[in-house]
Amino acid sequence: LSPDVRRLRAFEKIELQPGETKKVVLKLPANDLAFVNEKGKWTIEEGDFRLQVANQTQQIRCMKTKIWETPNR
Repeated sequence: LSPDVRRLRAFEKIELQPGETKKVVLKLPANDLAFVNEKGKWTIEEGDFRLQVANQTQQIRCMKTKIWETPNR
């Protein structure tokens, strides 16, 4: 069982006037990268993840697999 290749995890809708800029902070906790495995447990697998915001991309690495004991609800 493998998770989706792309998933929306955070967003914030803002309004900008022409030429205006704003700083937006989005938090992405590690458990937002988790998916439900074949045993119904939340899992985050070791490996590389690509974080994309608009046309900017960043690699992040999960150093070990984690499985939560709480089943999917």
